[in-house]
Amino acid sequence: MKKLLLIAFVLFHVVSVANADNTMADLFAGKTKLVFLGLDFTQAKYIGKVGFTDAQAIQNQHIVSWNNLIELEAKKFSLQKAFSLKDDQYKSKVEDMVSLNKSVNVEKNITDDEYSITEEQVKKSVAKYSLSEKDGIGIVYVVESLNKNAEKLIVWVTFIDLATKKVIHTEKVEGKAGGFGFRNYWAGGVYKINQEIDKSLYKKWSKSFKA
Repeated sequence: MKKLLLIAFVLFHVVSVANADNTMADLFAGKTKLVFLGLDFTQAKYIGKVGFTDAQAIQNQHIVSWNNLIELEAKKFSLQKAFSLKDDQYKSKVEDMVSLNKSVNVEKNITDDEYSITEEQVKKSVAKYSLSEKDGIGIVYVVESLNKNAEKLIVWVTFIDLATKKVIHTEKVEGKAGGFGFRNYWAGGVYKINQEIDKSLYKKWSKSFKA
């Protein structure tokens, strides 16, 4: 009898965990919340050496600032409207990415060579995350490059089931850089990526991931 109860408990737990996984369909059906986790620079390259002359400032100031802008200028950088979410279905929390990015070495990654990463590399990066948020879906921009030659920020917009850290969708998206000053110039790329989601990608994704 005890064995049967134990088996029933284990099966119930397995089914419960499986059902707890969040999907893209859940997001577009309004059944789960979205957490904007910020920008992951651990695989980023800085293309066009003439545009990146102060590696220490980028590493110690700008990478933190680009993440913090998502919270400090929440109205400008929010994804809530783009995903048609209610107030209790959306939040931004970048502290985990700020901590993660402390491991980067900007100087070694400034180059004039072309560069790209793969979907598999994105997933390996996400697998190493230590996330304080465990409920809902996280969205993180895994930065591929800041390309001064092309004047573009190139990222992998990546959706994560926060309960399991499983990548449920990732897609490469480019944002035109622009703005006054170094920080704002590249922050402009983040803003343009957000606009691209709002203008076209949300519609495409919502059709692709119907419940």
